[in-house]
Amino acid sequence: MLQRSMFALSTSIRRMTPSWLPATATHTSTLLSSPPPFHQPIRHRSNRSRRGLYDGKDVRFGNNVPFSMKKTRRRWNPNVQYKRLYSEVLDEMIRFHVTAAALRSIDKAGGLDNYLLTSPHVTTKGEGEGQKVRNRIIQKMKHREELKKQAIARGESTEPWDDKILLIGKKIKQQAPANADQE
Repeated sequence: MLQRSMFALSTSIRRMTPSWLPATATHTSTLLSSPPPFHQPIRHRSNRSRRGLYDGKDVRFGNNVPFSMKKTRRRWNPNVQYKRLYSEVLDEMIRFHVTAAALRSIDKAGGLDNYLLTSPHVTTKGEGEGQKVRNRIIQKMKHREELKKQAIARGESTEPWDDKILLIGKKIKQQAPANADQE
């Protein structure tokens, strides 16, 4: 009787064991305690979503199900518009394929520049519209910082620079002169 229960336990452990882990008695404690750490693979981005700012949206697939229950395959496309968006750092209007969800995310981030710099959906790798503009913004910000350092080294005032340089995620507030408050 005891042998039968041990056999049942070993077969159930064999069924639970992943294919990469051998089913032996020494691994039973490992199986029952906690699974091994698993790193989630990076999700594939379709070529369509690389063409613009899709904010993680992509084509979805499913079925049309009528009353007769005869299912036919269909697809749901993201709500993509072709819009001109303003970049404060580059000081120009840039055309993008952009979804409605991305437009809401851009407003929430505080503008196109902040969205491109902080969004997890826009990376430096790849050749998408968002990646190219993001790299241009970073390059322009670095160039402005270099020019500001050179002006400081020459002893020039950097007051006119302060209202043009953007901090990532924050805008520098312009301070009103003290004389305007007294009047």
